[in-house]
Amino acid sequence: MARYKLNPTKKEDIYWYMSTDKKKLYAYRYNYYDHNGKRREKSKYRFETMLEAERALTAIKSTILNGGEKIALNDNVTISQWVEIYFDLKKSKWKGTTPKTYRNIIDSFINPLIGQYKLSRITKSIYQSEFLDKLIPLAAPKSIETYHNFFVGCINAAVEDEILEKNRILKAELPRIEKQNNDEVEGNYLTPSELEYLLRCVKESSDITRYTLIAILAATGMRRGEAGALRWSEIDFENKLINIRRTRDVHGERSAKTLISIRTIDMTDDLANLMERYRKWCIERKFAYGIQHKVNDLVFISRTCNSLNQNAARQTLLRIHELYDVKLISPHGLRHTFATISIASGTPPTTIAKILGMTTSTLLKTYAHSFAERERQAMQVLSQIVNFE
Repeated sequence: MARYKLNPTKKEDIYWYMSTDKKKLYAYRYNYYDHNGKRREKSKYRFETMLEAERALTAIKSTILNGGEKIALNDNVTISQWVEIYFDLKKSKWKGTTPKTYRNIIDSFINPLIGQYKLSRITKSIYQSEFLDKLIPLAAPKSIETYHNFFVGCINAAVEDEILEKNRILKAELPRIEKQNNDEVEGNYLTPSELEYLLRCVKESSDITRYTLIAILAATGMRRGEAGALRWSEIDFENKLINIRRTRDVHGERSAKTLISIRTIDMTDDLANLMERYRKWCIERKFAYGIQHKVNDLVFISRTCNSLNQNAARQTLLRIHELYDVKLISPHGLRHTFATISIASGTPPTTIAKILGMTTSTLLKTYAHSFAERERQAMQVLSQIVNFE
């Protein structure tokens, strides 16, 4: 095999190099000690993406660990690296959709929030403030409990393998959150000025796919899963309409949840122009990868022309919050933002409900606080007109 000049990447033990045909590829080289204390190395080349190389390396690490060989897991091993080893070691033993659920927990919450911390340095206070407390605006109490239990299992495995002396997060307190009856609307939305600032920050620091995704969620109030399932054939540029028919999540693509969810939404001129620009980018990007653009393709794709990560919206909002100190909301919070701004502007409830794909009664119940505020504003205006003095 030809010798290549390996260049380090931001990922430990992962390298990039140029092949003989001038193509950028990736490889891993992993040094460890076997059970006899002898230094060994495993390596593999010709991965097309860094992610492929990283996952293959993780699989090797878990295989070595499962075989009882001693791995040189020093103080520099991160939580993200250990969780990957744990996942690959255990996934064959989990049933049904459990592997997908845990994969989502890792990608959406553990890695973005605490993945960068050293495994050996994790403490109860760090875990409490940087993980559990930050999950409050992102997930329901029951979900937070699930994420916590999974991570406790990861740490317990490290203790069992004598990588850690003890599990320091066992006594961490789960956030005490009263479960809302209004789909957790309270606090999970932006004001018009906050939304304007969010969109400006996303546009400045994210790629066109993520900006377009956040923009369409905010401008239409559609659900994250509905945007993920949207296809170009369902966008009518001539009449400026978006037809919502399906939803998509970690379990796959399926029909919309209810008949009311199947609906048509009007696009503003600005949104239509944005979608036109994004379609042009998609066509050019696919052409660069030798892929023909098809009218039935999914709208939102990655830079490598694969379907966009299901958690792209959540990850984008979290990153923007950390970079610009923008108020942290969940992707569903953009739907709440659309609803509360529409209510404040005086749009009829029946119209808002139709756009959001819900019944008017559900809208009135879910956003009762917004309608109450609207009524107070109306009474204040009336009191200025009707003067009893």
